[in-house]
Amino acid sequence: MHVYLREDQVRLRMEEVDGQGLVPDGSDLVPTAFFAANNPHPSFRALLPPDTVGVLRDALGEPVTLGVLAEEPENDSIEIRAMVGLAVPIDASEALEAEEGESEPWRASIGDSDAWRGDETGEFEDTEVPRTALLAFAPLVRIKRRFPADFGEELADLLETALAGVTRPALEARVDQMLDDL
Repeated sequence: MHVYLREDQVRLRMEEVDGQGLVPDGSDLVPTAFFAANNPHPSFRALLPPDTVGVLRDALGEPVTLGVLAEEPENDSIEIRAMVGLAVPIDASEALEAEEGESEPWRASIGDSDAWRGDETGEFEDTEVPRTALLAFAPLVRIKRRFPADFGEELADLLETALAGVTRPALEARVDQMLDDL
């Protein structure tokens, strides 16, 4: 699995859109479009549960860090199916405490289990890599690859193309591809 995180934050706005023909009868999914900055064309489209819409609405009150998650296809001719999402920072110490408290309650009784390592200074720097989670909310599909030799560049380009609002719904792109192949 590959993840690309965009360095520059983006201001997104979301709007409920007409879901005629997209939302199954009896479903509470909300057809939603996401627009980058002042772009009049949607960057992303999704069918989302109401709770997710609420979470995203709260998060999009300020600029956000976006990421793309995708599995690299085995063959360059296979379309790329990705998910775009919000990169949410995770406080490693809080996550570790919660994880230890739940899964290893016995650990508190043994004291410092790393005491045997001694005081190693200077050999390795203790630089902690920030941990993030990707709250995926919208699919992205690329029918034909632009950077077959570099999947990271492919994901970066896919996200930037979507943010520019020049992507099309996957179904429309597939129909155009079939017509071009005739």
